[in-house]
Amino acid sequence: MLRSALLPAIALVLASCAPTPGPSNPASGAAASAEGVQSPSALAGDSRIVDLTVLVSESLPAHWGANPPFARWTNNWFEILTNEYGTADTPSAAPYYSQRFVIDEHTGTQTDFPAHFVPPPDSGLPHAGPMGSLTGDKYPLSRMMGFAAVIDVTDIRDAAEPGRSAPITVERIQAWEAEMGEIQAGEVVLFHSGYSDTYYKPLPDGMRFTFEPLVLKSAPGWPAPTPEAVEYLHGKGVWHLGTDGASMGPVQDGLPTHVAGLQHGMSWEELLTNLGALPARGAYYVALPLKIVDQSGSPSRAIAYVPNGDQEQE
Repeated sequence: MLRSALLPAIALVLASCAPTPGPSNPASGAAASAEGVQSPSALAGDSRIVDLTVLVSESLPAHWGANPPFARWTNNWFEILTNEYGTADTPSAAPYYSQRFVIDEHTGTQTDFPAHFVPPPDSGLPHAGPMGSLTGDKYPLSRMMGFAAVIDVTDIRDAAEPGRSAPITVERIQAWEAEMGEIQAGEVVLFHSGYSDTYYKPLPDGMRFTFEPLVLKSAPGWPAPTPEAVEYLHGKGVWHLGTDGASMGPVQDGLPTHVAGLQHGMSWEELLTNLGALPARGAYYVALPLKIVDQSGSPSRAIAYVPNGDQEQE
């Protein structure tokens, strides 16, 4: 498993997520733990860092289906830029560069928190419950990291009918366990289908990613776990999942799969990429979302520490 090679890196990652030290001892805790770290390689020790996060751009299908896409513009440039009429086209208040964004919470590589599909407990809405109050700003970071169990489902990536997703069943997960060992409490389970690696492309080719399977129903969608599979993993003590598909739920109806996990306080990343660079076991996974009040989800930066002795999946 080569887990021992990652222990120094994991200790530092966990220390960086510890509560902020109080004013009585401002030099303790995370600040002291990180002192002297000069580079990612120093943090990771005898491992490499694999970026599992897609690029977000106006030209890429980072948004869901026909939802409004990501938009950005230059808020300030080093100097005023003018158009052909001599009118200020880009403002400049000082010599620096900054942008503004309009972005859905569920754009690009993103985290789903319980409140995304679970209404507040006093709302009277279907599926309402206590987890409906658990938004991203309140969600424990410690649940979004752990040793990764990477389940290869590339063989069923395009196995479904158009407008549908091939199911990742309990039996499929148990078959993986029979070969690789049982999934343990606290592990992060990642479903590797190769979907984003294959179909996350600049538009118009990127229409194949969500628009064709979801809106036009002219192509198969990404493989997705059944509600029973999510319940099975929760029963084993798993809090966090990840997929390189566009959603944890299937194209035809994502509600049951989402509710199955989020009602228990689970969370997950959608639209990961490069999962084929991870071994089936041995990598340490970390996802860090933005921290915004009352969020149902967030664009996130997901990475994995992979021991240098481990090989990529076939």
